[in-house]
Amino acid sequence: MSGRLGRILQFHLRLFQWLGFHGLPLPGDANPTRMRRRLKAWSLFLLIALSALIALCLASGEDWPFLFRGDIFGCVNDALKYVFAELAMVAIYLEALSCQRPLANFWWLHYNVGGGAISLRKELHQYGRFLITLYSLMLTELVFHLGLWQVQPLSRHMLLFWSSYEPFVCLTYMRNVQFVLHLELLREQLAALQRELGLLAEYSRFASETGRSFPGFEVFLRRRLLQKQRLYCDIYDMFKCFQNAFKFSILAVLLTINIRIAVDCYFMYYSIYKNVANIDYYLILPALMEIPAFIYASQSCMVIVPRIAHQLHNIVTDSVCCSCPDLSLQIQNFSLQLLHQPVRIDCLGLTTLDCSLLTRIACSVGTYMIYTIQFMPKFGTHYI
Repeated sequence: MSGRLGRILQFHLRLFQWLGFHGLPLPGDANPTRMRRRLKAWSLFLLIALSALIALCLASGEDWPFLFRGDIFGCVNDALKYVFAELAMVAIYLEALSCQRPLANFWWLHYNVGGGAISLRKELHQYGRFLITLYSLMLTELVFHLGLWQVQPLSRHMLLFWSSYEPFVCLTYMRNVQFVLHLELLREQLAALQRELGLLAEYSRFASETGRSFPGFEVFLRRRLLQKQRLYCDIYDMFKCFQNAFKFSILAVLLTINIRIAVDCYFMYYSIYKNVANIDYYLILPALMEIPAFIYASQSCMVIVPRIAHQLHNIVTDSVCCSCPDLSLQIQNFSLQLLHQPVRIDCLGLTTLDCSLLTRIACSVGTYMIYTIQFMPKFGTHYI
């Protein structure tokens, strides 16, 4: 990674390095090659250690780590959480080890299109949505845990379960926030391009309405439009690098969070049905914010491209001071580029990550809850 980064960005990328998610050296590291090797070794160590912990948990019997002992339904729920947590960990750390080139290209393009160091105040404004997402989710998770332990006594068994499972919850959440960070950087570049094209449209409209321009105004518009078209090429390359750097872990993380929400919703109804004195399922409330946070960041990127096309076609090409078929042809060419190179964020091409995904998730959880409710009387009643 070349160039300079702001303090906020540098701090959070260093945090992702400590988590094993970001395998690239940062600007200012003394020996980038050695740092890269250390980061690879650290990611591999975390993958092996976490996989060993999950294997130990699943093979240890009913004493640990299953929260709902002596209950088949509860054990299956807990086992699903661990299995999908392992799937997420494998996807995350294998990508950190094998997908460094597209990630490095993303940051190189980000710096080239104007993502260098800025003042702290501008950084806070630029990364405000990312910071709110990260720290509000962390604070919400902490508050809910503290509230749960105040209401429900923290037994040794529950402490063992949450101490073994909570690290996977935090890691999947942090990976999700890492997606949000990259999408926010992409959104900033698209929004800046939209604003600049809007200024060109205003210039051309003013010249058309007043008849005031300057010699070479037509050439000026063509040159600026060509710059914006090249800029969009770089932004689109950033988008492709993001897709290639996180193609498997996006699907794995969303599946892991969705499975946790689903099985906890099922067991919430099961606990109410069996009159079980247990309220730990309230901890899924922070998880309900994770997927919408990522979907909102994804949707915010995708909706800007039609706005860019709208601003592009607002440029006046036929007026008293500017009448040029070449400029009109260039606008058509740029418009075709936007059509054939859309920013469409998806999971391996399976589904587009827009707001409609939330509806499908809610419908799937509701549908399978109906199936679960139908089989409730057949489950055992023993609970510890």
